[in-house]
Amino acid sequence: MNIKSIFTLSALTCAIFQTVYANDKTGQGSPSEVHTILDEVVVTGEKPSIDITVKDKVTPKVIARKQAEVSDTAKLLEDTAGVSLQAGGGVSSLPIINGLNDERIKVDVNGITINSSCPNHMNPPLSYIDRSNIGSIVILKGVSPVSMGGDSIGGTISVQSPEPEFAEHGESPLLTGKASSFYRSNGNAFGGSVSTGFANEHARVDYTGSYTQSGNYNDGNGNTIKSTSYKNENHAASLAFKFDRHLFEIKGGLQHIPFQGFPTARMDLTNNDSIFGSAHYNGKFNWGNIDSIVFLENTNHTMDFGADRRATEPMPMETRSRNYGYKLFAEIPFGNQDMIRFGNEYKSSYINDFWPPTSDLPSMMGPNEFLNLNDATRNRFGVFAEMEKNWTEKWKTMLGLRYDHTMTDTGYVLGYNNIVPKRYVQIPDFLQALDFNTKNRERNFSLFDVTAMTQFTANVWSQFDFGYARKNRAPSLHELYIWSSSPMPMTMNGWFGDGNGYVGDTNLQPETAHNVTFTANFYDPKSDAWNIKITPFFSYVENFIDVDRCGDCKQPDNGFYYLRFANHDARLWGFNVNAGADLLKGKTFGKISTHSIMSYVRGERMDSGNLYHMMPFNIKLSLDHEYKGWKSAFEWQYVDAKDDVQAIRNELRTPSYFMLNARTGYKWENLSIDVGLDNILDNQYYYPVAGVYIGDQSAMTLSSSRPNTRNLPGMGRSVYVGMTVSY
Repeated sequence: MNIKSIFTLSALTCAIFQTVYANDKTGQGSPSEVHTILDEVVVTGEKPSIDITVKDKVTPKVIARKQAEVSDTAKLLEDTAGVSLQAGGGVSSLPIINGLNDERIKVDVNGITINSSCPNHMNPPLSYIDRSNIGSIVILKGVSPVSMGGDSIGGTISVQSPEPEFAEHGESPLLTGKASSFYRSNGNAFGGSVSTGFANEHARVDYTGSYTQSGNYNDGNGNTIKSTSYKNENHAASLAFKFDRHLFEIKGGLQHIPFQGFPTARMDLTNNDSIFGSAHYNGKFNWGNIDSIVFLENTNHTMDFGADRRATEPMPMETRSRNYGYKLFAEIPFGNQDMIRFGNEYKSSYINDFWPPTSDLPSMMGPNEFLNLNDATRNRFGVFAEMEKNWTEKWKTMLGLRYDHTMTDTGYVLGYNNIVPKRYVQIPDFLQALDFNTKNRERNFSLFDVTAMTQFTANVWSQFDFGYARKNRAPSLHELYIWSSSPMPMTMNGWFGDGNGYVGDTNLQPETAHNVTFTANFYDPKSDAWNIKITPFFSYVENFIDVDRCGDCKQPDNGFYYLRFANHDARLWGFNVNAGADLLKGKTFGKISTHSIMSYVRGERMDSGNLYHMMPFNIKLSLDHEYKGWKSAFEWQYVDAKDDVQAIRNELRTPSYFMLNARTGYKWENLSIDVGLDNILDNQYYYPVAGVYIGDQSAMTLSSSRPNTRNLPGMGRSVYVGMTVSY
């Protein structure tokens, strides 16, 4: 918070007169020679507040460097230890933090919380903002402050657009902007973005637009991986006002994705239109800060078989969703740089998921409209309070408490027909729908979160953090309310990249995670020439929402299974390591440095068996060089074999692999050019948490699918080049 500190500089005045008096005694001067009266000096500054949260940051420099290399916003997190990505479409990967994925992670995009509405989670939160419109990303793993949000157990990812910049007082209006373009050889991907802003001292208007397109990519063996092409278009505008210490922003935007293939899902995205808006206020007062936001987001989403599926008939699936809510947050400093935070938030989600019939006659997909989720709602109200305390120069603590009340409900459902051939189902859809409609479907969950952290700064080169968090997550609408155990609907529900089919359970209990982390951080206190951060972690999750084999389903014999969501206690543990060091510095050759990340996670169910999508041991080493405008890097990555797989889902093993990447770039005053080569050796590899490869088939039931034997291959060699002009 801004505070005004008034200094009379009396100490300096005393020093001057002492000097004059000493000179007079030695005969070198007299008091009459100096009669200086100093005016009162007013110093205005930002009072520092403690922040003991252990976090990882993706800086603007890293984001700018990766503009040409990636189109998927989630891939900006690739260089964060403990973060892995479940493959989706070209702009829709799902982040995994320490083995906990998807809706177990709170994703905040400019203060807006969005959940996937698609039954295959083809529109995750990070897909709603283009990487060209991002200023910073903060990642908190496991132990995150209660003020950063509830209803999540795995951590928090906060994505923010660049802060608005205003003209200085008395200066001319400020005009800024940039234009960029890129090309990647593998998949013939290309696109670009433009942004521009105009501001005076008190107001600013901004616009950002981007377009990206890619064909199917080739793997290391030169094979075309089908259903990996995509197109994506984003537009965002903002209007900001600043007066003294008050900032008010209005933001809006839209996204249009006409197509996005999903090689690990049974369907492809054939259209996604989203529009969003928010109003944000931040005010700094003498007593503290206030931050508030209100938001609204609407999505129209369509799935069907893409051209690569060789489908004999269409399978249209429509989703309409809406998210809206607010957050009110206050921060009050007290004592010796201590802080109290409190506030409340409300989030409402609505999903209507309906599948139009393909026939006017009774059939597997007709004559009725299939209602997968009908006017399903999930409303959550939360209140929180936390305190950060600076006990001494060495000891700091944070304690936070949070309460969330989540209410879910859904309307009547309907199957495709009343009579279905026996080869498709054991219990006809109309009987399941009748049973579902007669039940009480309203669910209420009251959840309490606790976060406690301690930070000990032992000396100028070491710091230690210990954290515990009790975090909760209520079941999602899809986990609770997808209702049909018939083969075709189950095949079309599933966001795990495993090719299996899913049905929900209205009796699911919320997940409660007990997360423990310890971080040892060592660093160079003088010139930041080296650093190493080691973080072991452990999580025990009560009522972890996993799966069981569906008991009333006829299971196929090809390695795919029909599964029902179920609660099972689980535990996860592992470690993350970040390290960096300057190797050489000189005016002649610049700076040579290295940085690396290393991570491992293991997950088990307490009733035996492994958890799904656990990332094996992996390490990434980078040798970096900087000289004037040049920045270059040579990167080596190793991923161990994945042998700890989940039998219930028939998760496939993956072999170990290593990969080499290189990049370089040069920046002039207003122009930068980036060139890189990914997978230099054109290795064939399978990313351990990507999923199965089913992007070249249109199986409407699991029994009509090819056997489950193929993992999704990674991308082969690719050259990329990008250029950015700024003003």
